[in-house]
Amino acid sequence: VSALGVIAKLALNQERKLVAKAKEKARSQLIQMFNADENEKDEEDDLDDEEVGDNEDEEFRWIDHIYDDQCDPAEKPMSVLGVLFGGIKRQSINFVLLSFVAAFMKRAEGWSLIDVLYYWNCTATTIGFGDLSPKTQLGRLLAVFFIPLSVVTLGEVIANCFAYVTSRAAAKAEKDFIRRDITLSDLEYLDVNGDG
Repeated sequence: VSALGVIAKLALNQERKLVAKAKEKARSQLIQMFNADENEKDEEDDLDDEEVGDNEDEEFRWIDHIYDDQCDPAEKPMSVLGVLFGGIKRQSINFVLLSFVAAFMKRAEGWSLIDVLYYWNCTATTIGFGDLSPKTQLGRLLAVFFIPLSVVTLGEVIANCFAYVTSRAAAKAEKDFIRRDITLSDLEYLDVNGDG
């Protein structure tokens, strides 16, 4: 099993947990909303149809903040490219360390810059064609540190991008789920104690 396969499994598990958490949060918010509606039912009976429509808009205004709070532009970049550069920035120490190790490998193996970048790419993505590999003792010793660090660093950057995309999708799904019309099956699902 390749390292990217393991990262993909971890990312899918994280996505499943986010979706389950979003569903449970939406369910608890719907239960709270219905409990609040029962307490305020007497007050709403006095309002005419137009005021009720305005009141419903105010009631659902908090739903709009679910998506905005979880995807705050001030805290997170607004694009996957921004997240990618943010992940690279967070991993900058690893990239600097990898650059030094790559420079030593270039010198020890007599590779060109293109060869080093090719080796780095094949190693970090776990492709490993095998057409370019360290032959000297020093190159092999450096590869012991270079290979795992490059795989982990690239995996972290990819995981950051994936987490950003899935958190945006989960927040949007949660908002859409709460905004949709309530069906009879939803009410049956909300009836936790079975008393109707």
